[in-house]
Amino acid sequence: MNVEVENVSQVEKRLSFVVPAEEVDKTLSDIFRELKKEAKLKGFRKGKAPEGVVRAHFRDYAFQEAEKQIISGHYKEALEEKKLAVVSEPDIQMDGIEEGKDFQFQAVVEVHPELPEINGYKGVPVKSKLIEVLDVDVENALERIRAYQGKLVVADPDYEAQIGDYLIIDYTGEVDGKSFEDNERKDALHKLGNPDTLAEFDEALVGARANEEKVFDITYPEDFPNKDLAGKTAAFKIMVKEVKRQELPDLNDEFAKSVGDHASLDALKNHLKEQIEEERETVNHQWMEEQVLTFLLNRFSFEVPKSWITRQAGFLLSKFEQDQNRQGAKVEKIPLAQHPQKKVFEELAERQIKSMLVIDEIAKQEGISVTPEDLTAHYDKFSRDAGATAEQVRNYYESNQDQINALQDDLLRSKTLAFLREHAVVEWVKEDEIKADDEEKKNAEPEEEKGRIILP
Repeated sequence: MNVEVENVSQVEKRLSFVVPAEEVDKTLSDIFRELKKEAKLKGFRKGKAPEGVVRAHFRDYAFQEAEKQIISGHYKEALEEKKLAVVSEPDIQMDGIEEGKDFQFQAVVEVHPELPEINGYKGVPVKSKLIEVLDVDVENALERIRAYQGKLVVADPDYEAQIGDYLIIDYTGEVDGKSFEDNERKDALHKLGNPDTLAEFDEALVGARANEEKVFDITYPEDFPNKDLAGKTAAFKIMVKEVKRQELPDLNDEFAKSVGDHASLDALKNHLKEQIEEERETVNHQWMEEQVLTFLLNRFSFEVPKSWITRQAGFLLSKFEQDQNRQGAKVEKIPLAQHPQKKVFEELAERQIKSMLVIDEIAKQEGISVTPEDLTAHYDKFSRDAGATAEQVRNYYESNQDQINALQDDLLRSKTLAFLREHAVVEWVKEDEIKADDEEKKNAEPEEEKGRIILP
């Protein structure tokens, strides 16, 4: 077979084919012969039309079919012969087929990246936080649980609403004398001090009593997510129908027993301290692993297929939009190709792909694998978090091979990252040192923060 392979880049190759005229003519002849057998042309019985008539009638179809057959056959044969690990559909470039002439075409394809020799991944320098849980951390966690267990009670008629209280309100709003989306509601439950509400709105309602009407204006900031309101002034009319206070339970042993069957309040505090330590340690481990990955990606330079980056960037964009919508922010759906943050998503995608390739190679070198015990531990933890049995979780994953494969990939990479973290050279630092270092870096960086995703 006459094919030349040229490197366009580390992950892109151009295959150039020259198909002899004899093969072109034979392919066309075979196609026309089959067409002649089945052709139903006006004035002729099936299979009896003269070859010249068949050729004239089916010429375009026959030539297109010949191109498909020749390209497909030679392309597949070339992949096997050259042992190319292709990861994208070929981009075919040709001038067209002609009888009696050699047929030349090219196929540009992306191939699986060849990684450089991955070594020196043990002993990577990283910083690690000194985890310290203070009494105030435990008290804050305890107050959050207490607030969650609180009950709303109707306040006295003369009671003035404060931040943290709840109001039952009817409201209307207008911009330039016109209504806007969701500008009118009845019997809405509103919490003063909700972080999702503009502070100016709540400030206007602080001190309100039941059966009191409040009329006020609010100017929305220029960067407000809702473009219909950004930078505009809205006039609100609020009828406060009821004020509710949160009645909190007493912090005692009975309270501790009611929120988790803890023997005493001290036992609950100890449990919360251990939980906070575990959460902070998890975040710290992730931070250390991110440092390891940054070190390795800076050390080993290689390219990855653009099709992979585009696909992963599209996934990240879709996930970002879903997360924003769940949080109540209305995000316009914009295709990745036209998205103002396209470069940011592509940079994140490229980093993720390179990280996975490096991690998988290290796992291979170190003989790290996912064991049945790893899967069982995951099922047990997931079942506790989801409120299901471990058997139900196992059945959920094992009912779909793609799901179990994805889980095994995730667990393998988690184990490998833990291995790298455990073999790193650690510099222990305090939280305030990290904050000071971050502030210094922030001041040194240009205004355009690389990698930051900004709402459109």
